Amino acid sequence: MMTLSQYFLVKIAEEAAEVAQIALKAAHFGLSEVQPGRDESNAQRIYAEMNDLLAMVYELGNVANGEFDFIEDDSAQVNKMEKVASYLGYSQSLGLVATPSTDASGADKRNGNV
Repeated sequence: MMTLSQYFLVKIAEEAAEVAQIALKAAHFGLSEVQPGRDESNAQRIYAEMNDLLAMVYELGNVANGEFDFIEDDSAQVNKMEKVASYLGYSQSLGLVATPSTDASGADKRNGNV
């Protein structure tokens, strides 16, 4: 039999997978795209899934008997963004990710060059 902590760890994994799924759809179709048959944009769907994920994270804290106490850490978030910026710069230097001076097609937009 699963403990409550184990149950909510599974729920965190499920919700994280749902965040990943809609983030990938948004990467393919755009943040403002609305899937046929739905009312929400991909951005709105990401917001909803992130809230679902956070709800499970906080609930794990409620049932984990002091073993898990999530507190947002601004410093850790800044450190992560610095790492991501480094990898982004490397990907851009390889020509794999657009830079502010190119569009998504890779066309150079500096000085009117297209």
